[in-house]
Amino acid sequence: MKIFNKYTMGALVLGAATFSLQSCNLDEYNPHGEGADAVYATENGMEFLVNQLYYNFGWKYFGREDPVLYMEGSADIWQNRADSYDYGNHNTRYIGLQGDRCGQSNNAWKRVYDNINVANNILAYLPKNDNVSEAQRADFEGEARAMRAYCYWWLVEMFGDIELRTEPTETAVFDAHRTDRKVIYDEVIIPDAEAATRLLPVSEYNGDKGRLARKAAYAILARTCLARAQYEAEGSAEQKAFYQKALDAANYVMNNQAGLGISLYNTYDEIWQAKNNKSNTEYLWVCTHSSVNDLNAQPNNPNRLHVYYTPKLLNKCGITATATSWDYPKETGFSLAPTYYFLNLWKDWDIRYQTLFQEEFKTIARLGFKWNADNCTGFNLQDGNPVRAALLAAPRVTQNNVILKFVGREVTDAEKLAEAQNGVLILGLGDLYDINNKTPMGGAKMWNTETTQDVKTSFPRFNKFRIWDGDENGTILLQAANGQAGFADVPLIRFAEMPLIAAECYIGLGNKAGAVNVIKQYIRNQRVVAPGHSLTEAQADVTEANMTIDWILEERARELCGEHLRWFDLKRTKKLVEYVRGHNPSMVGDDCVDEKNYLWPIPNDYLDKLTNAEEFGQNPGYNSYVRTTK
Repeated sequence: MKIFNKYTMGALVLGAATFSLQSCNLDEYNPHGEGADAVYATENGMEFLVNQLYYNFGWKYFGREDPVLYMEGSADIWQNRADSYDYGNHNTRYIGLQGDRCGQSNNAWKRVYDNINVANNILAYLPKNDNVSEAQRADFEGEARAMRAYCYWWLVEMFGDIELRTEPTETAVFDAHRTDRKVIYDEVIIPDAEAATRLLPVSEYNGDKGRLARKAAYAILARTCLARAQYEAEGSAEQKAFYQKALDAANYVMNNQAGLGISLYNTYDEIWQAKNNKSNTEYLWVCTHSSVNDLNAQPNNPNRLHVYYTPKLLNKCGITATATSWDYPKETGFSLAPTYYFLNLWKDWDIRYQTLFQEEFKTIARLGFKWNADNCTGFNLQDGNPVRAALLAAPRVTQNNVILKFVGREVTDAEKLAEAQNGVLILGLGDLYDINNKTPMGGAKMWNTETTQDVKTSFPRFNKFRIWDGDENGTILLQAANGQAGFADVPLIRFAEMPLIAAECYIGLGNKAGAVNVIKQYIRNQRVVAPGHSLTEAQADVTEANMTIDWILEERARELCGEHLRWFDLKRTKKLVEYVRGHNPSMVGDDCVDEKNYLWPIPNDYLDKLTNAEEFGQNPGYNSYVRTTK
């Protein structure tokens, strides 16, 4: 049995040695040597197959580098750290992006199609299986349909009109034909999601976190119907019908929280506390990673999401990696920094910024830290600079006291000098970005060749995925101090997306009052208000006059940043080119994004396998396909 893009089903399903679910009860089941018909006719065999729906998510995607690059780094609120500007820049800057240079998006093409074929096999073999209960049958079908809907949404949005397969293939297939994306939505994605809302139970099968349940099915339905609306004429009855369908699904989640097992935390910070990660009551669907290595798709290296948004500060100013320094895990060769535009989206009243971004960094060294000339020069403080002189004259900063501050605002010379007299270096937006040459849309490039290495790697650290906060329970979800690997779960869909979808739908339906009400109730409520500020401040700009797609995109940036959605948001709203150019100007002036980047290129190594590759063709705007293999 072969799957569509020529990966052997036996290797994917029967040869897999690990599972993505933390509490899988089939660890000892080994179906090697049996035919698919015999295996899938058993209860264990069918459960084994359903488990494989989730394998690729933990292995290749959520907690891994690839989707961070092409789902978040490719848009307007994140950019490559300045010292690693060229890393993956065909994803983050669209530089040289072509069918023969699309490694990360090629992985999406391959592995997401893998998931679709697993779903197709479940749906094909489940009716033939007499050894599962009716409850199991409904759950397994619901999981397969919800996953197929999610995966086809992912592929259609990234690649456009693609091959539609709803049945497993029994022999290798070497030709393919595109199906209109609207047909894929209308005949598979939306019907599958709707069926999943009826089939899936409230709780995950066997209590296994990470599996699809009813709340996730409704969320997938809301997300996909919202996406489908983009393909109809603006303001048309057809478009409004999809807005209404998305709104109904989002409202179902919001109006049935208790019945769906959803509970909202009292404070925004609690959503992201490590102690709540494994039982988060606002996550509608997660990709799980386990502290038990054998349960991870990549043992010893399950989840590194928390290090992909960090400044590079190790071995600077007494910030050292030690066997006990849980709060500063080992760095990666690249990370994403917030853009100037993104840091300027936040207001003083918004506790979300204080929760999500770390501005202050402490010296960890046992003897503390004393500034010298080389340290000052590293941060672009040259001879004659009064801040340099003050730092050199300042007393040693003792262990566990603040030594560096990188803040998301402009800083005065007087403020810098006052901090320096206490041995603290503070850098503001003008030190990190070229604020004297802003774009008309409020973007400014991060300094690159114009500044020193230490400034290039300095910025507020994004801590949404912090897993080391050492709360009163001592919850730390790193495998080891001074390491990169963690085992926190990664949210795939979170409750807050539902009111934001609802607000966008209300706008599309001409009901701006509805958008105002849902934002005030679920997003701009008391729990996002910082101490010393009022709810009135937080809700001052939540007015009918402001309820536009641009306002919604700003709020989605603040609320959903880092959650693998930003490229999809800009694509859906037809803002990708405008926003990337206006909000995220290139550090070196090579702004390559253009209209073709509303789709990613079809991978050449896929086309090479097709006998009708020229007919299938490359996506518009990319180099025409030229066969490289016989």
